[in-house]
Amino acid sequence: MDGVGLLPIMNMPNSDKARAAIAQAETAERKFKTASGRAKQLKEKSREAKRLQKQAKKTAKKAARDARAAQKLAEKARRDYKKAAARAAKARSKTAKAAKTNATITTPRKASSRAGANPPSAGRRKRRLQRTRRGVWEVGEDAVNPEGAESAVLRSDVTVVGG
Repeated sequence: MDGVGLLPIMNMPNSDKARAAIAQAETAERKFKTASGRAKQLKEKSREAKRLQKQAKKTAKKAARDARAAQKLAEKARRDYKKAAARAAKARSKTAKAAKTNATITTPRKASSRAGANPPSAGRRKRRLQRTRRGVWEVGEDAVNPEGAESAVLRSDVTVVGG
């Protein structure tokens, strides 16, 4: 006798039990095929996901390495800048100190103590008195003669253009 107990049913293929058993077997086979197909698909997806995960991990490590290198370079640049600034400050103070020691002390000229010590000469005084402020030229109808002739208000060397 077989282990499953199908032998007596298989001897009578037209019986209801045989047809039901065959239908169950076919259904189980279909389920198995779909399940195995799905398992293969999931296995492929899993492999792809693992590959992508590995690639992402590599990229993250590289980015972290590059970030550390950039931080080191920035720190080095800061240190170099501080050193250069200190050297420049030292040089400036040195030159200022040297200029201070070599500089001659200059004082403004002292005004004479007497108020009228150097009065202007007589000739200058006359010229100063002769100079008067020039008048303001007014432009308008009252300053211009309607015939276009020279106005009495204007100087004789200036001609008036009539309009």
